[in-house]
Amino acid sequence: MSDFPTSARVVIIGGGVVGVSTLYHLAKKGWTDCVLLEKNELTAGSTWHAAGNCPSFSTSWAVMNMQRYSLSLYKRLAAEVDYPMNYHVTGSIRLAHSKERMQELCARARWAIIRA
Repeated sequence: MSDFPTSARVVIIGGGVVGVSTLYHLAKKGWTDCVLLEKNELTAGSTWHAAGNCPSFSTSWAVMNMQRYSLSLYKRLAAEVDYPMNYHVTGSIRLAHSKERMQELCARARWAIIRA
């Protein structure tokens, strides 16, 4: 533990998917003076509970773009970091509980196709 830095340009608190992703993207940009702090194991908290939950549909254009980027990254990540890992696309289903919700889902699906 004597090699633990006492200062850093960036300190990321939390080793879930957001913290790890932030550190990964900073490193890709060439940032080296960064520290990630995690009280337990990496991705052991809520990230672990959501493993495999990779949606590609949202009612928000910004969220949908982040999802698309993430899914694209997951497909190529093993090659980028030269570490064996698997990513399997499994899909999902959305259920509408009312006529209004069905109309919303249909509108967003059309919207997503137009902007894809």
